Amino acid sequence: MSQIITVHSYRGGTGKSSTAANLALLLASAGRRVALVDTDIQTPSLDVMFSDAMAPVRRSLTDYLVGRCEIEDAAYPADTDAGHGGLFLVPARNRAAGVNEIMGRGYDVGLLREGFDRLIDSLALDVLLLDTHAGFNNETVTAMASADVLVILTRADRLDLAGAGETMALAGRLGCVRMSVAVNLAPDGGVGERMRAEVESAYATKVTAVLPYAPEMASLAGERLFSTAYPHHPLVAGYRRIISEVSNGTSAIRR
Repeated sequence: MSQIITVHSYRGGTGKSSTAANLALLLASAGRRVALVDTDIQTPSLDVMFSDAMAPVRRSLTDYLVGRCEIEDAAYPADTDAGHGGLFLVPARNRAAGVNEIMGRGYDVGLLREGFDRLIDSLALDVLLLDTHAGFNNETVTAMASADVLVILTRADRLDLAGAGETMALAGRLGCVRMSVAVNLAPDGGVGERMRAEVESAYATKVTAVLPYAPEMASLAGERLFSTAYPHHPLVAGYRRIISEVSNGTSAIRR
């Protein structure tokens, strides 16, 4: 049975997109058929993260939304060094096309959910993973409303936690009955449990994982995904905990 997992954060800079990318790679390396869709039309990033693993982007989610192609035309097989063929990527937009185009022309929001369903059927997906824009816009709200599971990335600081109530209230109105909260960029020093308690209080739900700050991430300079470069790192173990919590039949992730 296919599943839609949406990854969201209230504010930028939480590591949301890199988390979504690594979750997708780990799921696919465990034998699942996965498509990762970048719904962040304003500030896309996944095409950069996977630039060495996919063909040059000619069609994108934006092209589909404005009627230039079918959604299937925007799905690219990812040729990663993880040695699997079950990962597909849908970039948010072609870098040659400005964001003004879709902002000026607009589109039928219903096409987003229709596109998600078509990807699941045409690619025979086990998991459709949706990366979102931070905060709330049309694409983010549609991705949240489409989710079987909503994964919320946050940091345990006052600015991030200030959005907790608004995020949870909107998720509730959208019918998101399954949510998973992960605290990212946690510093060293044994503060994990304190951070866990603060976030669980703010979100009124348990924290699935506290993801440690990893200086190795910066050393990669975006050239490789973290789970490929450091498969035994505690951060990757945290990604696996999220997968085990939220995914159907994916608890046995290869180590």
